Amino acid sequence: MIDSMNHSETLTVVEKLVRETLLMSESESVLPNLLLFYDLDFTSMDMLDLLFRIEDHFHIKIPEGTINKLAQGSLSDQEYEEDGILTEAGREQLMEILSDTPTEIFPERIHITTLPRYCTVDAMARLVDKLSVNSEQ
Repeated sequence: MIDSMNHSETLTVVEKLVRETLLMSESESVLPNLLLFYDLDFTSMDMLDLLFRIEDHFHIKIPEGTINKLAQGSLSDQEYEEDGILTEAGREQLMEILSDTPTEIFPERIHITTLPRYCTVDAMARLVDKLSVNSEQ
């Protein structure tokens, strides 16, 4: 659980954890708007490593499918996806929660298993903030 961390403090820690995950030096810049997979060349294993580091550092759990559940929000399963592909409403909702991701990155058809590919460093920090608030309740 986070003790009264604000978003900028969370972001600073997430940036540090990203650097550690990619074995980057402290002097290398990790900006909030960088896309993990596109700009930082993350692999699926890097994402798992980062998620474990985040869980360990912040003492939170990030269950599998968390990004998917956040993107789905209040949409029903049928409104959100069909055969694993986001509907137009699901795509719009994903783009809304990942508003710092350039819209041209999102393909017309988005499979639910690929959602982490569209996350920025800041999106991961917002995820930590959201999960931290939920764990305090």
